[in-house]
Amino acid sequence: MVTSTSTWLDPIPGLWRDEEAHRYWLGDHLFPVSITGVLAHGLSETAKRAIEAKRPIWQPRGTTVHAALEHYSQARFLVGKSASEALLDAETMPGHHQYRDWILPLLQLPLWEEVEVIASERLTCCLTRNIAGAFDGAYVSPALSERHGQPVRVLYDLKTLSAHGRPYSTAAQLGGYMVLEAAQGNHYELGQTIWSKPGEAFTSSFYSREQCLAAWAAAWSRYCLSHRPF
Repeated sequence: MVTSTSTWLDPIPGLWRDEEAHRYWLGDHLFPVSITGVLAHGLSETAKRAIEAKRPIWQPRGTTVHAALEHYSQARFLVGKSASEALLDAETMPGHHQYRDWILPLLQLPLWEEVEVIASERLTCCLTRNIAGAFDGAYVSPALSERHGQPVRVLYDLKTLSAHGRPYSTAAQLGGYMVLEAAQGNHYELGQTIWSKPGEAFTSSFYSREQCLAAWAAAWSRYCLSHRPF
C-alpha cells in the first residue's frame, strides 16, 4: 500500500507535555486536568488502589509497547519506509526484547496493511473546556471511505493486557479525544480499541462517534459536578 506523507496531522503549535509530571501546557498555560484525569475521577477508591498496586507491571509494559507502535507508525506512514524496514527500526527501541511478545503481533497486525495512519501519540487540547490529552493514533480507512462515499477517519486507543486480561470499553476515553480534536477542526467518524496481549493483537469492533461522545459526556458531567460546580 503506497501512502502519502501529506495526510499526517500537523502538531498543535505550542502544545507540549511535561513527561515526568504528566501535565500538559499550551505555551505558558497549564491545563488543570487531562482526559485520563477526568476518567480516573470516576473510579472507586478500591479500583484506584488495585490499579496502583500493579503499576510496576503495567506501566513499563504499556510505555514500551506504545513507544514501539509510535516508532513503527512514524517510520512507515510519516517517513515512508516499508513495513519490513519499519519493523526492524522498532526492534532497536529500548526494552523491546522484554516485551517482544506484545510488540511483534501488534506491529504485524493486518490492519496496518489496510489503512493509512495519520497520527500517532498526538497531543491535543481544548481551551474552552480547559483540558488536554494525548491519544494513541488515528487512521483513514480507504475501504470504509469508499463504502461511505467520503473519507472515514478512525481514532484509536492502544491497550496492553496480561495473558489473562480481558477487553473492556474505552468509548469514554475515545470520546474525550474526539471532543478535543473537534476544537482543533479534526473530525473522526469512528473509535476503536487495539488490544495487545502476549502472542496476540486484535481490534475491537467500531464504536460510533455518538457512542463515544455519549460515554465521554457522562464521565465529564460527573467530573464537573465535583470539580467545576459553577
